[in-house]
Amino acid sequence: MQHLYNPDYQNQNLAVRSVAALDKVSDTLKALLWSGQKQSGLSPLQLKLLLFIAYHEAKYNSISQLVEEFQVTKATISDCIKALEKQKLLSKVLNHKDNRRFHIELTEKGTQKVSEIKPFANPLIQVLQSENNEDLETLYNSMFSILSKLNKGKQLNLKRSCSDCKAYRSDGINHAFCMELRTQLKPKDRRIDCPKYQSN
Repeated sequence: MQHLYNPDYQNQNLAVRSVAALDKVSDTLKALLWSGQKQSGLSPLQLKLLLFIAYHEAKYNSISQLVEEFQVTKATISDCIKALEKQKLLSKVLNHKDNRRFHIELTEKGTQKVSEIKPFANPLIQVLQSENNEDLETLYNSMFSILSKLNKGKQLNLKRSCSDCKAYRSDGINHAFCMELRTQLKPKDRRIDCPKYQSN
Protein backbone atom coordinates (compact mmCIF):
# COMPACT_ATOMS: atom_id res chain seq x y z
CA MET A 1 0.00 0.00 0.00
CA GLN A 2 1.20 3.52 -0.79
CA HIS A 3 1.11 4.94 2.72
CA LEU A 4 3.62 7.38 4.20
CA TYR A 5 4.53 5.04 7.06
CA ASN A 6 5.23 2.08 4.77
CA PRO A 7 9.07 1.87 4.62
CA ASP A 8 9.01 0.06 1.26
CA TYR A 9 6.98 2.88 -0.27
CA GLN A 10 9.18 5.55 1.40
CA ASN A 11 12.40 4.02 0.15
CA GLN A 12 11.30 4.01 -3.49
CA ASN A 13 10.61 7.74 -3.75
CA LEU A 14 12.61 10.79 -2.63
CA ALA A 15 9.50 13.01 -2.37
CA VAL A 16 7.84 10.47 -0.04
CA ARG A 17 11.03 10.15 2.06
CA SER A 18 11.15 13.94 2.30
CA VAL A 19 7.56 14.05 3.57
CA ALA A 20 8.44 11.32 6.10
CA ALA A 21 11.41 13.45 7.22
CA LEU A 22 9.15 16.52 7.61
CA ASP A 23 6.75 14.38 9.63
CA LYS A 24 9.62 13.44 11.98
CA VAL A 25 10.61 17.11 12.35
CA SER A 26 6.98 17.96 13.17
CA ASP A 27 6.92 15.18 15.79
CA THR A 28 10.18 16.50 17.23
CA LEU A 29 8.80 20.04 17.61
CA LYS A 30 5.68 18.72 19.34
CA ALA A 31 7.77 16.55 21.66
CA LEU A 32 10.11 19.45 22.49
CA LEU A 33 7.17 21.75 23.21
CA TRP A 34 5.46 19.15 25.37
CA SER A 35 8.52 17.88 27.27
CA GLY A 36 9.57 21.26 28.61
CA GLN A 37 6.08 22.31 29.66
CA LYS A 38 4.44 19.20 31.16
CA GLN A 39 4.36 20.78 34.59
CA SER A 40 2.21 23.63 33.24
CA GLY A 41 -0.78 21.31 32.79
CA LEU A 42 -1.43 22.85 29.36
CA SER A 43 -1.81 20.94 26.09
CA PRO A 44 0.55 21.63 23.15
CA LEU A 45 -2.26 23.52 21.36
CA GLN A 46 -2.94 25.66 24.44
CA LEU A 47 0.76 26.47 24.71
CA LYS A 48 0.98 27.41 21.02
CA LEU A 49 -2.17 29.51 21.33
CA LEU A 50 -0.71 31.47 24.26
CA LEU A 51 2.53 32.07 22.37
CA PHE A 52 0.70 33.11 19.20
CA ILE A 53 -1.53 35.59 21.03
CA ALA A 54 1.47 36.99 22.90
CA TYR A 55 3.34 37.86 19.71
CA HIS A 56 0.60 38.87 17.25
CA GLU A 57 -1.65 41.90 16.89
CA ALA A 58 -5.21 41.86 18.21
CA LYS A 59 -6.66 41.64 14.66
CA TYR A 60 -5.17 38.14 14.32
CA ASN A 61 -6.53 36.98 17.68
CA SER A 62 -10.22 36.53 16.96
CA ILE A 63 -11.80 33.07 17.04
CA SER A 64 -12.18 32.95 13.25
CA GLN A 65 -8.57 34.05 12.66
CA LEU A 66 -7.26 31.51 15.17
CA VAL A 67 -9.29 28.73 13.52
CA GLU A 68 -7.63 29.58 10.19
CA GLU A 69 -4.19 29.97 11.75
CA PHE A 70 -4.17 26.61 13.51
CA GLN A 71 -6.34 24.77 10.95
CA VAL A 72 -8.59 23.20 13.57
CA THR A 73 -12.33 23.41 14.14
CA LYS A 74 -14.07 26.36 15.74
CA ALA A 75 -15.14 24.05 18.59
CA THR A 76 -11.51 23.06 19.26
CA ILE A 77 -10.34 26.68 19.45
CA SER A 78 -13.37 27.70 21.55
CA ASP A 79 -12.76 24.85 24.02
CA CYS A 80 -9.08 25.75 24.21
CA ILE A 81 -9.86 29.41 24.90
CA LYS A 82 -12.48 28.52 27.51
CA ALA A 83 -9.95 26.33 29.35
CA LEU A 84 -7.36 29.13 29.28
CA GLU A 85 -9.95 31.68 30.40
CA LYS A 86 -10.89 29.42 33.30
CA GLN A 87 -7.23 29.49 34.36
CA LYS A 88 -7.30 33.29 33.98
CA LEU A 89 -4.58 33.22 31.31
CA LEU A 90 -6.74 34.78 28.56
CA SER A 91 -9.61 37.24 28.42
CA LYS A 92 -12.02 38.40 25.72
CA VAL A 93 -11.97 42.06 24.71
CA LEU A 94 -15.17 43.37 23.11
CA ASN A 95 -15.07 45.48 19.99
CA HIS A 96 -16.53 48.91 20.92
CA LYS A 97 -18.02 49.33 17.44
CA ASP A 98 -19.66 45.88 17.34
CA ASN A 99 -20.50 44.08 20.58
CA ARG A 100 -20.79 40.76 18.74
CA ARG A 101 -17.08 40.90 17.90
CA PHE A 102 -14.16 40.42 20.22
CA HIS A 103 -10.51 39.45 20.24
CA ILE A 104 -8.50 37.42 22.73
CA GLU A 105 -5.64 38.83 24.76
CA LEU A 106 -3.35 37.63 27.51
CA THR A 107 -4.12 38.55 31.09
CA GLU A 108 -1.32 39.55 33.44
CA LYS A 109 -1.19 35.93 34.59
CA GLY A 110 -1.09 34.83 30.93
CA THR A 111 1.83 37.16 30.23
CA GLN A 112 3.65 35.66 33.20
CA LYS A 113 2.92 32.14 31.92
CA VAL A 114 4.32 33.01 28.49
CA SER A 115 7.53 34.25 30.14
CA GLU A 116 7.82 30.82 31.82
CA ILE A 117 7.44 28.83 28.58
CA LYS A 118 10.90 27.66 27.69
CA PRO A 119 12.26 28.32 24.18
CA PHE A 120 11.39 24.76 23.17
CA ALA A 121 12.64 24.97 19.57
CA ASN A 122 16.25 25.79 20.56
CA PRO A 123 17.62 22.23 20.14
CA LEU A 124 16.32 22.13 16.56
CA ILE A 125 17.53 25.68 15.86
CA GLN A 126 21.01 24.76 17.13
CA VAL A 127 21.14 21.71 14.86
CA LEU A 128 20.18 23.85 11.85
CA GLN A 129 22.71 26.53 12.78
CA SER A 130 25.43 23.88 12.70
CA GLU A 131 24.60 23.11 9.07
CA ASN A 132 26.53 24.61 6.18
CA ASN A 133 25.07 28.07 5.42
CA GLU A 134 24.56 27.28 1.73
CA ASP A 135 22.71 24.04 2.60
CA LEU A 136 20.56 25.92 5.11
CA GLU A 137 19.64 28.54 2.49
CA THR A 138 18.72 25.77 0.04
CA LEU A 139 16.58 24.09 2.69
CA TYR A 140 14.77 27.31 3.57
CA ASN A 141 14.17 28.25 -0.07
CA SER A 142 12.73 24.78 -0.74
CA MET A 143 10.53 24.98 2.35
CA PHE A 144 9.31 28.45 1.37
CA SER A 145 8.44 27.19 -2.11
CA ILE A 146 6.60 24.13 -0.73
CA LEU A 147 4.63 26.20 1.78
CA SER A 148 3.71 28.76 -0.90
CA LYS A 149 2.44 26.01 -3.24
CA LEU A 150 0.41 24.37 -0.46
CA ASN A 151 -1.02 27.79 0.41
CA LYS A 152 -1.94 28.48 -3.20
CA GLY A 153 -3.59 25.04 -3.44
CA LYS A 154 -5.54 25.73 -0.22
CA GLN A 155 -4.02 22.74 1.63
CA LEU A 156 -2.38 25.18 4.02
CA ASN A 157 -3.40 28.58 5.35
CA LEU A 158 -0.10 30.46 5.29
CA LYS A 159 -0.80 33.88 6.75
CA ARG A 160 1.42 36.95 6.61
CA SER A 161 3.90 35.51 4.11
CA CYS A 162 5.82 37.25 1.32
CA SER A 163 4.25 34.74 -1.08
CA ASP A 164 0.93 36.63 -1.11
CA CYS A 165 1.81 40.05 0.30
CA LYS A 166 0.77 43.19 -1.59
CA ALA A 167 4.07 44.87 -0.66
CA TYR A 168 6.22 42.07 -2.15
CA ARG A 169 7.44 42.64 -5.72
CA SER A 170 9.45 40.20 -7.81
CA ASP A 171 10.21 40.04 -11.52
CA GLY A 172 11.42 36.44 -11.28
CA ILE A 173 14.95 37.41 -12.31
CA ASN A 174 16.28 39.95 -9.83
CA HIS A 175 15.95 39.71 -6.08
CA ALA A 176 12.52 40.73 -4.89
CA PHE A 177 11.77 44.05 -3.26
CA CYS A 178 9.56 44.74 -0.26
CA MET A 179 7.72 48.04 -0.65
CA GLU A 180 6.85 48.11 3.07
CA LEU A 181 10.39 47.43 4.37
CA ARG A 182 11.89 49.39 1.49
CA THR A 183 14.58 46.81 0.97
CA GLN A 184 15.64 44.17 -1.49
CA LEU A 185 14.89 40.62 -0.36
CA LYS A 186 17.09 37.70 -1.36
CA PRO A 187 15.26 34.34 -1.51
CA LYS A 188 16.63 33.39 1.92
CA ASP A 189 15.20 36.64 3.41
CA ARG A 190 11.59 36.02 2.38
CA ARG A 191 9.34 35.82 5.41
CA ILE A 192 6.66 33.33 6.40
CA ASP A 193 5.25 35.48 9.23
CA CYS A 194 5.83 39.19 8.76
CA PRO A 195 4.45 41.93 11.05
CA LYS A 196 4.50 44.29 8.05
CA TYR A 197 2.34 41.98 5.91
CA GLN A 198 -0.26 43.65 3.67
CA SER A 199 -3.12 41.47 2.44
CA ASN A 200 -4.13 41.63 -1.21
